[in-house]
Amino acid sequence: MALDRRRPSRFLSPLVLVLAVAGCHGGSPRAATAASQSPATAASPAKSATPQPACPNEPASARQLTLTTNADLPLPAIEIGNGPKGVLLVPETGSQGECGWMAYANDLAAKGLHILLMGEGDVSAVDAALNELHSNGVTTTVVVGASAGATTALAAEAGTATDSAPGVAAIVALSADELGTLPAEAPTIHVPVLMAVADGDAYVSTADERSLFNALAAPPSLKTLDVRPGGAGHGWDLLADEGFKRTVTDFITAHLAADYTVWGTGARTIVLSNQSDEDQSSWQAYADHLVAEGYKVAMWDYADQDPVKRLQTMVADLRAHGSGPVFLLGASKGGKTSLVAAAGIKPPVTAVVTLSAESTLTPNIDVSSYVKQLTCPVLLLTAAQDGYGSADAAKTFQADLPSLAHTLTYDGSDHGTQLLNGADGAKVIADIDAFLKTH
Repeated sequence: MALDRRRPSRFLSPLVLVLAVAGCHGGSPRAATAASQSPATAASPAKSATPQPACPNEPASARQLTLTTNADLPLPAIEIGNGPKGVLLVPETGSQGECGWMAYANDLAAKGLHILLMGEGDVSAVDAALNELHSNGVTTTVVVGASAGATTALAAEAGTATDSAPGVAAIVALSADELGTLPAEAPTIHVPVLMAVADGDAYVSTADERSLFNALAAPPSLKTLDVRPGGAGHGWDLLADEGFKRTVTDFITAHLAADYTVWGTGARTIVLSNQSDEDQSSWQAYADHLVAEGYKVAMWDYADQDPVKRLQTMVADLRAHGSGPVFLLGASKGGKTSLVAAAGIKPPVTAVVTLSAESTLTPNIDVSSYVKQLTCPVLLLTAAQDGYGSADAAKTFQADLPSLAHTLTYDGSDHGTQLLNGADGAKVIADIDAFLKTH
């Protein structure tokens, strides 16, 4: 079946693989349903400093901010820590606001994470907070919400088209309540999710939480529902249990462990490299398909780095952490990067699959000269009327590697990941599946 593209990236390069031969509560729940809020487009954050601590136990290093949503509504926030691995904490409704997270925020910051505690807000507020983290160097974020904040966190990732900031690796939802339209939107949530609710919670039923959990698009291996004992509390009060708090913290750190995102637990790993006008979110639906097929999937964004060296380093890191056979699969720039990087990876990757790879990798790398060095099978996919030259490039690569390369050409002019979503999407996906299974 053809796959629906999740969304184009708002930021490019900002938030999670194998074939033959030699191998190549403090407050009450919110009155307004977060899920019913309309997602917002870009928000421009404006910072302001306040001399006195906003919260008890606020560290001296904390930065107090005022962010501005696209509706020009001020959003108080507190930032703690630095670095590319971020945690956004979305509060419950009530008088505590962002301060209700402070104790846990200090725990997370002590682990070297970059924390943003946002004030109460809707989906657009989450978007503004994510953009703030992104502007301060965060490339991968786990969003953690409590009570109505948990609903808001999930709603910000659900059905957001072009309105969601990139880089969300996972979500923690503690006692999501006031669900509104969220259960109907849950099938658009692909990221890993940890949900928790206490049995007998006064604000949301376990049955409703389970229904929401079951509707999430994330495959079973990427989502967890933890039903806590009766009396365990609601929202952030669930973290009073030290064992459960460790579970949440382990979930967060696991999904921030690398500057790439790993989904699934299969013995074979597929590294997905996106085209230049997209980020890793463009792979989400296809990654779900691969996880369901039994693969582990790694996705990444280019950022300001040499893509070839980064991909080679990523493969080495995946192997060092126990990944089995590794496949490279890339679209457009990601296809070219995969071909060039594969030539320098030792031992070789098992195979390479490209969607619309062209002949030159910016600035002036001749891809053909690297294809000639490959010792692993290569599958080249292109549209006959591709407007970027990938059909001609595929002919060259085929001649470079006649015994190991296989080219499949489809009607039309779809390019890169469009091949997975266009008129021939079902056939393209089936062809790739067959190639992966054959090898």
